[in-house]
Amino acid sequence: MAEQRVPSNPLPDPEAQRLAAVDRAALTPLVRQALGREQAEVTDWAYKPIYGGAGAGGSIYRFTGTARDGKEEVPWSLILKAIHAIPQRRSPSSFNYWRREPEAYRSGLLYDLPGGVTAPRCYGVVEYADDACWLWLEEVEDRLGAWPIEHYGVVARHLGQFNGAYLAGRPLPEAPWLSQKWMRSYVEPAAPTFDRLRGSLDHPLIRRLLPGDAAGDLLACWENRERYLSTLERLPRTFCHLDAFRRNLFARQRSDGREQTIAVDWSYSGIGAIGEDLVSLVGATLAFGEVGASQAQELDQIVFEGYLQGLHEVGWHGDPALSRLGYLAGLRIRYTLGGLGETLFIVFDERQHPGAERVFGRPMAEIMDMFAVVAAQYEILCQEVDALVDTVA
Repeated sequence: MAEQRVPSNPLPDPEAQRLAAVDRAALTPLVRQALGREQAEVTDWAYKPIYGGAGAGGSIYRFTGTARDGKEEVPWSLILKAIHAIPQRRSPSSFNYWRREPEAYRSGLLYDLPGGVTAPRCYGVVEYADDACWLWLEEVEDRLGAWPIEHYGVVARHLGQFNGAYLAGRPLPEAPWLSQKWMRSYVEPAAPTFDRLRGSLDHPLIRRLLPGDAAGDLLACWENRERYLSTLERLPRTFCHLDAFRRNLFARQRSDGREQTIAVDWSYSGIGAIGEDLVSLVGATLAFGEVGASQAQELDQIVFEGYLQGLHEVGWHGDPALSRLGYLAGLRIRYTLGGLGETLFIVFDERQHPGAERVFGRPMAEIMDMFAVVAAQYEILCQEVDALVDTVA
């Protein structure tokens, strides 16, 4: 993997200036790696944004073009992930520390992952002195397109193999940039939002998001959050991706015919609990409508059975209730509290409404109605969590 350090750019829009300055000399070594052709010469290129996340500290671009290798013209593509520091992402203890993913690639940790989970190849890390970093990555494509619900079980099995290898004796990675107690770091900043909720129960969007007794139940859950957090932190520890949901996962078939799951965006990765990698696979999949809320319980069953299978395949044969508890306690923290906390923050800040409407493709009132249905499904899935907590208290 190529690595390069570049001095800071004093221009007012460094990212735009750097994009404009990308040239044949910069691209050629990256393209040679991507193509596996040491003599390839880039002949043309273009790029376009495929995700603009400036407010979240990053943007993603797709570079495409052709290269000449001898007399052959070869198409190529690369993904550029441009990351920059923003105040809330500067601390390694933050759930979304801005340097975590570059450090994960640079360390080599992502090059030898166990089980059916792998990461895209990284062709280069370019650091700038003004707290910005570029990752040049392999472009990955999903072989399935729309996933049938059964494929979530395949992915869960791969996650079980991945997590289970560390539970069964593979040494846990150690690095100061890895996340620790990710759920706690994620949910605690929502405290001011929940304080505001108590005085905003008549807000029309709040009434749609939290109908009936849902607001009171949510506030009670918030007051009880330490019970779930401390329980999660006592469970067996493993290395986790921590954002493994459909939009970060790609189905690929290896040359030997075996299924493989490519996971992108390792910016949350760190040490978590057994079962914690199922939280996003179910919670975010439902939140983004990748699987309809009416299939939530079917998804839950398929995913959990697949995860247990993966754990067993790599030699972990502990109590399945521990996996179930890690998954459901995490689901309650991240999506009942953290996810709804983020939604409430957006509701209270009307400047956020246009962005939310773009992401979900519908007006705010309909987004609230959609989330209300999904939140109700989370509660159904989490019905057993308190009994499970009691078993390890």
